[in-house]
Amino acid sequence: MAENQKLKKVFSQVSRYSTVGLELGISVAIGVTAGYYCDRWLNTTPWMTIFLLLCGVAAGFKRVYLALKSLEREQEEEDAANR
Repeated sequence: MAENQKLKKVFSQVSRYSTVGLELGISVAIGVTAGYYCDRWLNTTPWMTIFLLLCGVAAGFKRVYLALKSLEREQEEEDAANR
């Protein structure tokens, strides 16, 4: 029974943290796409694309950071429970 619970926990963590890379890529893609269309609309090529690309990268890295902090917190709680 305990082994089954461990396996469920591992699959839960893998599924949750495997999406982090996808979120990073999507954040960048949204930033570039929005920047491209803003540049076409405002005729500011390439400034809005560059700015929104950097915003997308920052948002993606923030999500990675928060996911890693969550993983660290869970590990600390598990270590404290095992003592």
